Amino acid sequence: MIDYDRFKIKEYGFWNLFLHKNQYPYIGRCYAWAKREEADKITDISSRELIELFEEIIPAWDKAVYQLFQHDRPNLAILGNETPHLHAHLIPRYNTPRTLYNVTFTYPNPTGNYAPYPKQKIELYILLQVRDSIKEKL
Repeated sequence: MIDYDRFKIKEYGFWNLFLHKNQYPYIGRCYAWAKREEADKITDISSRELIELFEEIIPAWDKAVYQLFQHDRPNLAILGNETPHLHAHLIPRYNTPRTLYNVTFTYPNPTGNYAPYPKQKIELYILLQVRDSIKEKL
C-alpha cells in the first residue's frame, strides 16, 4: 500500500500538492488533489478552487520544476477516470532526454500525448529527493 502523505509537497487552501509516484519518464510530475471530499468531476470545481489551481499552484509548480529540470512545456490533465476524485495532473514535458539522479529520462513522444508512456521504477530515496527539491522551490 502506498503512503501518499509521504509524497505531499505542499498544502494549499483548497488543494494538496503531491509528487506523483511515477516519475519516469516525466521527472517533476505532480498532482493537485482537491481537499473537498465531495469534489468528484471537473464540473464540480468551485471558482475558488479554480483560481487557486490556475493562479497559484500551477504557476508555482511550473517555475519550480523549470528551475530544477528545465522542462520544455508544462501540461495539465484533469481526468478522474481511474481515481474518481477531483485532481489535476501536472506533467512537465521534455523534448530531449535528461540524466538526473543517475537515471536517464527519455521521452517517448515529446510532442504528442503524454500517455501511454513506459514505466520504470525509481528508487524511493530519489523520489523523496525530487519531492524535497520541489518543496524547497515553492
